[in-house]
Amino acid sequence: MCDNWGYEKLHKADEKRAIDEMKHAEKLIGRILFLDGTPIVSNLNKISIGATVEKQHKKDHAAESDAIASYNEGIKLAMEIGDNGTKELLDSILKDEEAHIDWIEAQIDQIEQMGIQNYLSDQRG
Repeated sequence: MCDNWGYEKLHKADEKRAIDEMKHAEKLIGRILFLDGTPIVSNLNKISIGATVEKQHKKDHAAESDAIASYNEGIKLAMEIGDNGTKELLDSILKDEEAHIDWIEAQIDQIEQMGIQNYLSDQRG
């Protein structure tokens, strides 16, 4: 949507974050297979896309917050059962997720500080 609206900077940032998420999924699937499990990707969380840039940032923030909570829970469980390989994988993904939410929070702060029109003008490329 950002690409269609002409917000090239936002489009590139969203695309990079989406690629990061795909890499996370690949790593998690690889770990599940290594542990002789069966990855189930048909039961994923619903994706909710905002109709405006502001709403997109807020929905992305909520999704990243949920992901961070899940990874923290997974890290705790991996520690409890002594699965250091999974813990290390989840730790590395958690760091990426924290960087994602930090970037989103910076965008929300910029909108609050400069107003949506100035923010969007800056995102045109």
